[in-house]
Amino acid sequence: MINNNLKRSHVVLQQLNVVRSISIKQSSTSGAIPPNKTTTDPGNIHESKELVGHHRILENAEFKTLGTPKTVLSINSPPSVPVFVRRGSLLSIYGLSEISSIDSVRSTLEFQLWWKRLLYGGYASTYQKLISTTPFSILASSSSRNFSLFSSANNKSFISLNLDGTNDWAVLNKNALQVYTGNSLHIAMYQLPRTISRALAQSLKISSRTPTGLFSWKQTGYTLLTGRGQVGLVGGGSIYNINLEKDEEVLINKNNLLAITVNGSRDLQNCIVKYSFPLQQEKPITKEIDPFVNFKPTNRFSVQLYNAQHTIKKVWKTISEYVLWRKRDTFNFLVGNQEFIRVIGPRNILLQSNIGSTPAIRSNLPSGATSAAPTPTEQIIPTKEKSPEDYLSYVTIEPGKGAVFKSTPDFSETVKEIETRNKN
Repeated sequence: MINNNLKRSHVVLQQLNVVRSISIKQSSTSGAIPPNKTTTDPGNIHESKELVGHHRILENAEFKTLGTPKTVLSINSPPSVPVFVRRGSLLSIYGLSEISSIDSVRSTLEFQLWWKRLLYGGYASTYQKLISTTPFSILASSSSRNFSLFSSANNKSFISLNLDGTNDWAVLNKNALQVYTGNSLHIAMYQLPRTISRALAQSLKISSRTPTGLFSWKQTGYTLLTGRGQVGLVGGGSIYNINLEKDEEVLINKNNLLAITVNGSRDLQNCIVKYSFPLQQEKPITKEIDPFVNFKPTNRFSVQLYNAQHTIKKVWKTISEYVLWRKRDTFNFLVGNQEFIRVIGPRNILLQSNIGSTPAIRSNLPSGATSAAPTPTEQIIPTKEKSPEDYLSYVTIEPGKGAVFKSTPDFSETVKEIETRNKN
């Protein structure tokens, strides 16, 4: 019996005798963040567009507007193609180390058509010419960091144009040409036409001496873009595109006209005419009675009288037209409609919403003074103005005056006054 118990305990001990092996391995350090890392994950940067270089070789330059509003222009340029940027508007030059080198970019300063710009626009713009033997990318701003005696609009935006040689662009804003590139792109300046063409005058059935409304002594010329290339224009505020079909018309303030498509340097006078708003509705056509008696001259005195009659008629007609013209221009000037033009399609039109900077309105309060605006926690209780219906009218009989009519918002003071008089 004792032997059986010993055997059972020995079996139990053998079953509990278990050996377990444990292995310890060092964790990998590939996922650890080194303490000297100088970049972060692009996903950690929000509300910002990432700028990367192009992995392919371009044949033509590529323009892309960035931002809202579009105040930055990204240009990807192929090798050996110069890019002209207005001086003071270059933001950055970048590229991929595999196919490009920033050290290969060369920069020179050029004066484009400086004598024509001085003649037609009263200014001379300088452009920075960038060219490289390898592809490169640049960023250009819509504003230039140049010293100027005259203030200009700060809230400018970009628009890119691709000229394929089928049509030309006439740029009316003298400060609009910001960036351009293209070996086949040609830039010239011409004088703004003063009067419309004969063909337009015949189609509209008006005089060929009708002004276009574009010419002014402040700006006598415009920039003509022809050929093939890419152009970056800037305008005040936002820029909008209007596509006019054939026989369509639109009225535009000439100061807001940024650019328009043309066919040659003399095509502006075929599509634009000055517009004046009528003073009143047209009167019905009535037969004019000639105050002079028409007769056939028979002697010398009759010939002189006949010539004097026609001279007086011409002078009177000239004076009437001049008075009507001055009256219409004065009315349009007072109303604010004096600079409108009429554009006849088919045309592509670019409009800018702003035409210049508005001077900031400075407060008359001295520095450090607080304004009279209520605090956010202050409750404003509007006061109700009293109307005649809120007053009560009464009549009193006064000695020597008779009946006297008076009005009062409250009878309490009037009753006290009457009681005081009765006691006395």
